[in-house]
Amino acid sequence: MASPVVMMKKGMAEFVGTFVLVAAGTGAVAIDASVFGIALAFGCAVGGMILLFGKVSGAHLNPVVSIAFTLHGKLDKRDLLPYLIAQCLGATAGALLVYALNDGVAGLTLPRESLSTALAFVIEVVITFVLVFMILRAPCLVGTSIPRIALLVGATVGVNAYLFGPMTGASMNPARTIGPAWVAGNAEYLWLYLSATVTGSLFALAIHKAVPPKDAGCC
Repeated sequence: MASPVVMMKKGMAEFVGTFVLVAAGTGAVAIDASVFGIALAFGCAVGGMILLFGKVSGAHLNPVVSIAFTLHGKLDKRDLLPYLIAQCLGATAGALLVYALNDGVAGLTLPRESLSTALAFVIEVVITFVLVFMILRAPCLVGTSIPRIALLVGATVGVNAYLFGPMTGASMNPARTIGPAWVAGNAEYLWLYLSATVTGSLFALAIHKAVPPKDAGCC
């Protein structure tokens, strides 16, 4: 486990990074921005936070990314809980800011009314799989350059949000859904987004391990 000082720096990085992600992304949702605007807000927030905190904590900003990294041996098991707590607190703080500035609108993640629960679940599994797989594979795809990884991951988030945001809100991130749900007091679909994102991340890790990259040492 990292020393207390190092762990505090990592925790603060995850808190602030997730705070910005949720404040920017759900803020765009709360002001009823266009689909492109919302996708751009989420993508730029993720990319920017990776640039800022990538060398500090890895800029996971997402509990299922931290879980996947822990199971893959890239994050110490003893560091997992502090990461999860920091991410969820950051998301809640971001949601509180959005809620306060937008007359009680918290930018909830909700499936479209006409969409079945089963299809919403499948969509969230698939897009979370794509995101986490791209993150796990990033060193093999673009190298270890933080700016390149930030561009890859930010673009993945943005494209997923643009294509599937109107259907499910394109969560891909339990913290992004937990924060606004807690603040708004609406946990009706929380189970769906938690279970789907965890499932998608576990699939991504399984495929990543089952299909070794050409350069086995890069990932």
